Amino acid sequence: MMRRVLAAVLAAMVLAPCVGAAAVLVRDGRPASVIVLADKPTRAARAAANELQMWIEKISGARIPIRMEKDLPPATNDWLILVGDTHRTRALGLDPAKFALEEIRIQTFPGALVLIGDDERPDGVPLEGTLWAVEQFAEDHLGVRVLWPGELGLVVPKKPTLEIGEINFRHVPVLRKRTIRNIGYSDRIQTGLDKLGWKAEDFKRHIAGAQAWFRFHRIGGSYNGNYGHAYGSYWARFSKTHPEWFALQPDGTRDNTKGDQGRRAQLCVSNRSLIEHIARECIEQLRKDPTKDCVSISPNDGSAVTHCLCKECEAWDAPEGEIIEMWGPNERTRHVSLSDRYVRFYSEIAALVARELPDRYLGAYAYSVYRTPPLHAKLHPNIVLGFVGFDYLNEVLRQKSRDHWLKWAESARQIFLRPNALMAAMGHPTFYGHRLADDIRFCLEHGMIAADFDCCYQHWAGDGLNYYVLAKVLWNPQADVDAIVRDYCRAGFGPAADAVREYFAFLEDKTAEFARSNASQEKGKSVPALFAEWCTDDYFARCNALLDAAAKQAAGQPTVLERVAFLRKAVEMAQLRREWLIARSAGKAGNREASQKAKQLQAKLDRWYQERLGLSWALNAASLKFYGY
Repeated sequence: MMRRVLAAVLAAMVLAPCVGAAAVLVRDGRPASVIVLADKPTRAARAAANELQMWIEKISGARIPIRMEKDLPPATNDWLILVGDTHRTRALGLDPAKFALEEIRIQTFPGALVLIGDDERPDGVPLEGTLWAVEQFAEDHLGVRVLWPGELGLVVPKKPTLEIGEINFRHVPVLRKRTIRNIGYSDRIQTGLDKLGWKAEDFKRHIAGAQAWFRFHRIGGSYNGNYGHAYGSYWARFSKTHPEWFALQPDGTRDNTKGDQGRRAQLCVSNRSLIEHIARECIEQLRKDPTKDCVSISPNDGSAVTHCLCKECEAWDAPEGEIIEMWGPNERTRHVSLSDRYVRFYSEIAALVARELPDRYLGAYAYSVYRTPPLHAKLHPNIVLGFVGFDYLNEVLRQKSRDHWLKWAESARQIFLRPNALMAAMGHPTFYGHRLADDIRFCLEHGMIAADFDCCYQHWAGDGLNYYVLAKVLWNPQADVDAIVRDYCRAGFGPAADAVREYFAFLEDKTAEFARSNASQEKGKSVPALFAEWCTDDYFARCNALLDAAAKQAAGQPTVLERVAFLRKAVEMAQLRREWLIARSAGKAGNREASQKAKQLQAKLDRWYQERLGLSWALNAASLKFYGY
């Protein structure tokens, strides 16, 4: 009791000098405040203090000192910026031990500004609450915007004096996981780099700069689980001792090495000894790490091998199920949906695990040839289901995904969204922010606990506003998309905001028009290629006219002109790609002249990547080359 009284007295002594005054953090380019950390701050609080110091210095030129609480004098005329859990914040009634999961608070008191959040789950898993509080403060009260990675995408107002009014802000994220996967260096990227003649080291240095965007937009969450493709090592570990565990192929063998030497092997999921082995491994993983929300039992991703064709596995399928196309070693084949098969596989493993660990969970996908809801098999309640669906270039598939979500949500106790939707147009300029936000809210209304989007391919000139809106809506699903777009255009493009907003409205109309068109339903081609071919000369003329208008409005403002030119990179690439794709299609249809033209146009596009684009945040050329563009 005495300690609490002394803490309250101490807080009153330190905070009293500024009662009733506005919070002045910097005056005329000089510090008028001090950032205060606990003597032993959390990792998130330490990072938050450094981040806040950086933003204030960028805005005002003043470097606010960071002090540990024990090093503060008994009294000061400077404002205190209390970052994270300290004795003073607790004396003010802000105790993060009583916060909701990932809660953040931004609040002013006489003489102090408090930036604090939940930095640790009850089981000890570290969180980023205080860092999220600082980024929220920088955005809402300092005027910082991070439109895309790199200096050009950074909006920082210049103010030699920083003064803030009264604040009392509390936010608790609705979604426990808010992930937009950040593409980095990989074997796939190396393939693209090789085609362009670029060095991996240069790419790695460049792509590291993306982390600041993800941090600023509070991408992350408190969910600590595994649910992705789980059996990448199984072929190497068990193909010799347990060949019967692997999928029977069309040639009558269980050879799963085609394409990637077994790293994407499929399993004979009806094999009882395999099910028991997986259950034992899951139990071991869960016991080893009590903080895991789930461990994965999802099948490997598709490849040149196919799912098991043995009679026991096929007996687990629903004969009247939807007909789907299934990967094969030579070509795709038509087959009944495998959802009933995989739901039974998941559930039999879960039942074994639940005997020993009844309150622990297993993560699994509803994806690919097992995306459609099962007709007969029942999902075990201890399965956390990740639904891989939604498409913004095909409205039929989007609506079908909604239908499927509803049916899966009826049987899954925990369900989350794990779409591949962000690869829709592969750098072609698009916007589908309103439909994207509507789908997130729809899924949230029907049981969604988390979202994990694959993937930000770093095509910021073509997809950047989609990434931006998605980040905002994941943090606050009720955010107004129109307000987000207006703010993005105002902050980034100033006098050109109206023309840029009209440009994005045009893109949204055309993206939705294509998604509703017959062209989007065509089979046998990738949708990005279909979209590129669908766009007419008038489409590109309109894009360029709107960007020309934006450049005219931005005359005399070099940074805004650079940002308009940045957006135009996606239009330039899309025009070149369209010409090449049309010629390639004609060449494949037997037109030799078109085939020769396609080769010339492909070389022209490659030169554009190398000479006009380079390593750029506008478009990720290495990724485009891997995917055949």
